[in-house]
Amino acid sequence: MAPNWGPLETKLGTSRCVGFMFMGRVNGINQYKHGISRRYLFLDDDGRAYEAADRNSFREISFEEALGRVEEPLKDLGETLETHYDAAYVTKKAVALREAGIELLRIVIDSDDSSA
Repeated sequence: MAPNWGPLETKLGTSRCVGFMFMGRVNGINQYKHGISRRYLFLDDDGRAYEAADRNSFREISFEEALGRVEEPLKDLGETLETHYDAAYVTKKAVALREAGIELLRIVIDSDDSSA
């Protein structure tokens, strides 16, 4: 499935989408996950916002409420929607966690390895 960035970019502008990942589409709802806050933003193709109601069903909510759910943890971390979630950020986070005494276990799957 090709990512559908249109609704998110229309609502936020491209500079505020840099932390999101496109996770898929269910029942006409595009699912965007923010890499830093780990929160989802659910938008239909017209930019209306939703929250998960049950498995694969959604309930419409205001865009402001939906965006607030993504931004709240970012503020607590001193980050914004303009903060890139990329390899440099992931490395910075891993270093900070190690310095705090928290070890990470990261499993990397090489999709090109067909020997398994």
